[in-house]
Amino acid sequence: MRIDKPAKLLGTWTESVDRGFHDRAEQQMGTFKKLLTAGPTSATGTAYVRAEEVYSRERGLHIPSDDQRVTLISAVSGTITDPTVALDKTFAGLPNVTGVGPIQPGPLGGVAGCGIIQAKTGIPVDVCVWSDQHTLGMVTLVGFAQTDDPRSVFGQIRAELERPAR
Repeated sequence: MRIDKPAKLLGTWTESVDRGFHDRAEQQMGTFKKLLTAGPTSATGTAYVRAEEVYSRERGLHIPSDDQRVTLISAVSGTITDPTVALDKTFAGLPNVTGVGPIQPGPLGGVAGCGIIQAKTGIPVDVCVWSDQHTLGMVTLVGFAQTDDPRSVFGQIRAELERPAR
């Protein structure tokens, strides 16, 4: 398997231009590379927003609409000896994550889990991680209400990222 960054996420979400979001996603991607048996065969660390960001002198780079949801994606492909250990190490390395529990990994298999981070801003942050013998990734869903069903959205995003290696 390989990880490919979609041009549009979930059909309409555009890649964020906010360097802070990208830095966080890339940092986590770097941590994942250390959990691979050998170097990665593909990797991505990026973020997507529902509404395109704009820049203004007054507010800097911001999302002008009421929809402030952001999705950060960090994922690598390579050889993972023990997917469960990789999943556990990933959650152990995330500060302030609570309520971690297993979820269905979807048709691509492996193991998966989700937890919640209590952000200082009060915005809900759902963190879902998957691991199998060929890929390890995390989807961070910022600002999603429980009615948005973040765990279902995680499954859709994972399916958009993974492709058979050519």
